[in-house]
Amino acid sequence: MYEKNDNRYNCSESVILFVNDEIPLEGFGKGVMRANSNLGGGGAGWGSLCGAINGSCQVFGLLMGTNGDESLEEFKAKREKMRDKTQVYLKAFEEKWGHINCFDLLGVDARTEEGKKKYKENREKGIYFCEDYVKWSSAKIIELVSADPDIQLP
Repeated sequence: MYEKNDNRYNCSESVILFVNDEIPLEGFGKGVMRANSNLGGGGAGWGSLCGAINGSCQVFGLLMGTNGDESLEEFKAKREKMRDKTQVYLKAFEEKWGHINCFDLLGVDARTEEGKKKYKENREKGIYFCEDYVKWSSAKIIELVSADPDIQLP
């Protein structure tokens, strides 16, 4: 996970921070960080869509998304391209890791005391997959956008 100034960031925040270190993201700032501060653990620890994926989807939005002031044609074209690129990432993630939901990826329900205990035991044993999902996602995003000449990087 991304760590800075004694802060250990969640999976969603970490993806955005790792990518931003390599490719400065337009619009990145306090608002993005605040929004992502509750997306770790599948959304507030609920176990739904993996936080690394949440952060990744937001990165694609920051890199390729619409502002709302484009012509209708440009608005639709940008969204389609962004979604296509994001789905390439999502497919690759699911093929690599088998699932896209936090609960399925970790194999525990961290909403229960039993699940929290198992999760803690796994971390103590060094079984902590979130770090892998974050690092893989960050690298995959950089690979996908760097190889695409249509994406305007800063």
